[in-house]
Amino acid sequence: ENRLPPRAEEATRTNFIVNQRFNRMANVASSSDGAKAISATSSDSRFPVSNVIDGDSKTCWVTTGLYPQEFIIAFPESVSIARIRTQTRNVRNITVEYCDQRQPTSFETLYGPVEIKDEGTGLQIESQQCKQTSCRFLKVKILSGWSDFAVVYSFEAEGGM
Repeated sequence: ENRLPPRAEEATRTNFIVNQRFNRMANVASSSDGAKAISATSSDSRFPVSNVIDGDSKTCWVTTGLYPQEFIIAFPESVSIARIRTQTRNVRNITVEYCDQRQPTSFETLYGPVEIKDEGTGLQIESQQCKQTSCRFLKVKILSGWSDFAVVYSFEAEGGM
């Protein structure tokens, strides 16, 4: 029988209760749940794109200049998305697209472009409710920035499997 250890089972149950209590859906764009960052327009081995979905707020993906910049998140199976949350720095305009095909070849706009204000504090926290949509891939496009380089600390997609 495949069972979680007692502490893991308790943590899973607690997370479910907390999410239900605050009516918050699960983050389906988490590497711990099988999501993968499969491509990006910028690459730096110190700041890989996989950092945006690793759940660690101390890691990030850094663009290497020039816009637009983009990355693609793949899900192990089709998921339903209702809200996107990002933590970024120096991002000015962003759009998110989705694809529900077996290969990420044709994308449609989920939302955007949206301008993210530069409040002078550095960290930009953005949350966008969207029409509940099924997808296997999400493409995040940073269309412009407040600086030559942009940083993405985290990317979350609230929804369900």
